[in-house]
Amino acid sequence: MQQCGLAGGGCLQTFKHGTIAWSKATGAHLLTGALEDAWLKSGGVTSYLGYPTGDARCGGDPRVCQQAFQRGSLYNVTGKGTFPVWGAINATYESLGGLNGYLGYPLDAETCGLPGGACTQRFQRGAVYFAPGAGTFPVWGAINARYLALGGSRGYLGYPTGAESCGLRGGGCAQSFQRGRIYYAAGAGTQAVWGGLGQFYAARKAQDGALGYPVTAEACDRSGFCSQSFQYGVLQWVPGSGVRYRLTSAAYCPALNSGAVKYRTAGASRVSFAIADDYRSTRITFITCVRQPDGSYAKEWGALGHAGESGFAAPGVATGPTWQAFSPTGSFTVTQAFGLGNPGTALPYRTLNPYSRWGGRLNANYNKYFESSSDVFPDENMWYFATRPSHDYRQGVVINYNRPPDAPITMNAGFAIFLHGNNLPTWGCISLNDGDLLQYLRTAHSGDRFVMGVAYDIFN
Repeated sequence: MQQCGLAGGGCLQTFKHGTIAWSKATGAHLLTGALEDAWLKSGGVTSYLGYPTGDARCGGDPRVCQQAFQRGSLYNVTGKGTFPVWGAINATYESLGGLNGYLGYPLDAETCGLPGGACTQRFQRGAVYFAPGAGTFPVWGAINARYLALGGSRGYLGYPTGAESCGLRGGGCAQSFQRGRIYYAAGAGTQAVWGGLGQFYAARKAQDGALGYPVTAEACDRSGFCSQSFQYGVLQWVPGSGVRYRLTSAAYCPALNSGAVKYRTAGASRVSFAIADDYRSTRITFITCVRQPDGSYAKEWGALGHAGESGFAAPGVATGPTWQAFSPTGSFTVTQAFGLGNPGTALPYRTLNPYSRWGGRLNANYNKYFESSSDVFPDENMWYFATRPSHDYRQGVVINYNRPPDAPITMNAGFAIFLHGNNLPTWGCISLNDGDLLQYLRTAHSGDRFVMGVAYDIFN
């Protein structure tokens, strides 16, 4: 018998092998089998789904039958069961292609009553989560596998707050959650970053920063010390001190390519780095990066050297007189070299003589080359440093700190910042072994850049 006057003014009639439901808004449509059973069990026309808006469509492997309703759909999956998809989760599911999208068919019904009043529904290749205040987003693929391994929505990360974003540096992907992010990149794997290390990582441009992608999970001990490794370095949380930042030298050239160097390098054909791990450290890693035809930078060579005996001055802080033994922090041009004889450099070269001096007194010669028979401290007798047994200035390069073309000279802000031999802590210069110094000279050109300082303040 036909029943009319139902919810929404519709009608319903049941037959031996199915049910036909009609409403003025939807027309008449047939329900059969498992789809009919599930709809009637949920309340039929009074259920959340409402009236059917089309007949069932079946196909695929396994066979999946779908029927659309006013506020969602029912799916019958052979061997799995029959499941509704509705509300906010259905809207997201349909926007992603529904049954023909990446998520595939549902594996169970929506589950609600999760912490915070949230709901979730599992699909063939992922899940969709709805959480008040967070939104409705899918989690799938490698990121979903890691998310579930970390406890899913009941784990520390909480609910997703955005969809997966791909096409990142190196073809990577990332997804944001309430208390962290999960990253995927070929060669790095899929890892989460959260808490204090996660905040620091995000502030340093995340995957676009010098660290690159995470390659391990965060590991902590009972004292609260935590550590996490990345493609190009390590972040450590030290109780009472905060984050400790460590980079490998493999980070330097990629950091140029991703814009993670804090100082301007002006597209120089060569950029050399002299980087210490910490302030007060005298040991530096020296890496030269060469600009490629496509505009990117690649490592040319590297060495170990030393900075000033007092380490690096902080960014924007003058080194002061050389006897304070600080090296400057920043990016400087290289425009001239000097020594006892040109070793084959393309830099403008000055051959030293017994009268060669570099001005340290606060007069017109300050931080400049000049010649004099007088030897008055703090002017530097370049001939003496070139010919003494340690032969510091047998070959050298002028780093244009506190001098043109990088800046006007400021009296008593620091002078005589060179790259030279005698690989020991200096009075503010950068020193290398003789062979490494010659390598630099023979490849350098006027206008090359020299970036020097502590990794924490040089790189994002």
